Parts: sequence; C-alpha cells; structure tokens
Amino acid sequence: MRLHETNDTGALPPVFVMNTYYTGIGIARNLYGYGIEVCGLSSEADAPGVRSRFFKRIYRVPNDRDEPESLCRQLLELRRQHNADPVIFPTRDFDVMFLENYRRRLEPLYRIPQNPAAEHLLDKLSLFKLAKDNDIAVPETRVCSSLEEIDREARTMRFPLVVKPRVAAQWRRKGAWSAVGARKAFLVESAEELRAQYTQISSISPEVMIQEYVNGDDTDIAVCCGFMDAEHELTAHFTARKLRQNPPLFGTGCAVETVDIPEIVPIAKRLLKAARYTGIAEVEFKRDCSNGKWFLIEVNPRHWDQHEIGTHIGVNLSLIAYEHTVGRPIHRAAVSPKPVPQFRWIAETEVLWSVLRNGYGRFQQSGRSGSLMRQLQTHYWTVRDISREIFFLLRGRKVFAIFHRRDPIPGILLCFRTARELGWKLARSWQHEN
Repeated sequence: MRLHETNDTGALPPVFVMNTYYTGIGIARNLYGYGIEVCGLSSEADAPGVRSRFFKRIYRVPNDRDEPESLCRQLLELRRQHNADPVIFPTRDFDVMFLENYRRRLEPLYRIPQNPAAEHLLDKLSLFKLAKDNDIAVPETRVCSSLEEIDREARTMRFPLVVKPRVAAQWRRKGAWSAVGARKAFLVESAEELRAQYTQISSISPEVMIQEYVNGDDTDIAVCCGFMDAEHELTAHFTARKLRQNPPLFGTGCAVETVDIPEIVPIAKRLLKAARYTGIAEVEFKRDCSNGKWFLIEVNPRHWDQHEIGTHIGVNLSLIAYEHTVGRPIHRAAVSPKPVPQFRWIAETEVLWSVLRNGYGRFQQSGRSGSLMRQLQTHYWTVRDISREIFFLLRGRKVFAIFHRRDPIPGILLCFRTARELGWKLARSWQHEN
C-alpha cells in the first residue's frame, strides 16, 4: 500500500461525501470556507443536495446498497479526475460496510477514515456484549431466529418489548424496508402481538432482536457525539438530547438540541476506547425515567443526520475528522466551544410530518362525532396545539437540515418535493376512507 500524499500544487485533498441528504449537506457546510473541495456522491437525481452550492461537484453513482461492485468501479474511475487522494466520508451503515468490504481495492487510492471496529459497533449483539464487559448498562436483550425461540424468550422477558434488527441494514435492504412497515424498530405489548409481528416479518428477516423497553419519552434520549483519535482518546465532543422523533420513540430525530449532559461522556468514551475505535461517532443513550439510569441504545460509527449542530457550538467534527485523516494538525476553529451551548437542529420535512400526524390523530379521535359546536372546538384545539408545537420547536437558535439563507435552491426544491408527497398522502387517505 502506498503512502497518501497531497498533490504537487499543495492543494488540499478533496472530500467525497456518500450522500447528499441531511448528513451530506451538513458535511459540505462544515468544510465550506477551508479551501477543501467537497464532492457529493448521489444515486438520486432529486436528492436535496444535488443543487447545493456547498458542493463543488456532484457525481451520479450507483447505490452501494444495491450495486456495490458498480460503485467500486466508478470510484476507481473518478479517482483519475483528482490529483490528490480524496477522503471518503460514509453517511449510512451501508456506506460503512461498503468501504470495509472494498477497502483493499479503494484504500490505495482513497483516504478512508474508518476502521474494522465500526462493523462491530453496528452489530448490536456485539455492541451490547462489549458494553456489558465494560460495566455499561444495556436493556435486557435476546436475539431470536425462529418462532420457537420467540415463544421461549417471551416467557422470561418483561413486556413491553422493542423489536429491532440485530444490524440496522438487515431491514434497510432492497425490498425489506416496506415489508417491515418502514420501521427502524417497534413496540409490542404482549406475547401474542410479538408472535404475530414476527410471523409477518420473518420471511424477510428471520433474525430479530427483542429488547426490554426503557421507560421514557423522546426527550429522555441523549447522545454523546465526538471524535476518537488514533490513540483511541476523545479529542472533541458535545452532548445533545432529542426533542422529537418521527415517528415517536423509534424514529429519526427530527428536532435535536445541544445541552450539557456530562454523565454520559465518560460512558461513551469508555465504550469507544474498549472497541479501539478511531473516527467520528455518535453514542446514543436513553434515561429510564423511573430511576434515572442511563442505558446504551446504539452507536453510529460515522457521520449522522444531526452532526452539523456541533459546528454551531464550536465543535466541527467534520473538520477534525478531515484534518486527522490527511495528517494535518487539528484546526483551532474546529475545537472552540462557545459559552452558550444551546442550539437546535431541525429536519423541516420530518417535523412537518410529525406535527401533522399528531394533529390528524387527535382529529380522528374526537373530530367526527358530537355536535357542530363540539367539532368546531376540536378543530380549534387541534390548530392551537399544532401552532404551539411549531412555536416550541422553532424557538431559539437553530439550523435547518436543508433550508439555508446562503443556499436557497435545495430548500425551494424541498418545498416542491414535500408538497408532492403531501398530495400523495392526502390522496391515499381519501381513497382509503371512501
């Protein structure tokens, strides 16, 4: 393997970002203004970031989930267009697995800021074993691969239970996502419900993980976000909590707020150090509201959707990762914590769906019965609650996932895309009701 070098002109190596959605746009924004050419890799022509001014170039490439070999060949071709070996930043679990599977072919030509420990952290069974070995609390967990195992474990575990894949990518494979109800995880209240749900999804994914539920709301979920250096020390970090997820409890964090949660930092550091991990990571915990105990939920050994929020409080993880990967001293601007840490990251579309779902659910429960006055009161309360929710989420200092005053086109395109999706949802709802 040859040593990576900068080109003869002294220009900084470019960055290839394996996504032009929330995560990828955040990386491009984080590196903008530092003389780094950021190129987006997109398999979708209408992804929001393909028109973003923060990307120097956009390359249309195959999806590594469906065509990994084709993507590898195209990356080898794209390398010829750049003088210095590009840095590749993965943004999905599939990206992490792709880079590990094709590391031998890509690493001589690309800088890959990941290591084999990442795959072990993506495997929740391996992750929880590592956590237990290091005295880190995890929910009681079992992995089942048959109906007989499901029935046996259901007799010994405390309901409600969370059902999720052992590796998130198992449910994200082509054809599998819709079959599991487009759910990252879901809750079951009884052995009968667990059996029925497993029967439904077992043809797609026979192996599932069942886990005792940690009591609490979305706001009880917190993350420690940081960068582990080559000596497996935490170079920089910040903490945050989720305000809302879509859908609630097991969805994507659509509103996240930075807040100081010092008690989870040493736990996250101990876990990543034990894994001998190097790179960017988000370690997620949930606080049991009944006893205040923190439980490990998962680790994202890569950039994640909300990582950009750190830059706005003085911790630019993308720049730190870049400097580390190319062998340069960490830029002072990347680690300059600001005195007021509260800052919010908002995913516009996800927040909209969350607010509309909650309002529609309330209307469905009480809006179609009773007198006309009663229905009007229900409409008023629903609109009032929606307005209050929007005001709560949008108050204070914040950054939007897509909308940006210096980069308006992705936001405009997102509006058209969201309006189209809303129209489809309303049409399907109308057809279902009639």
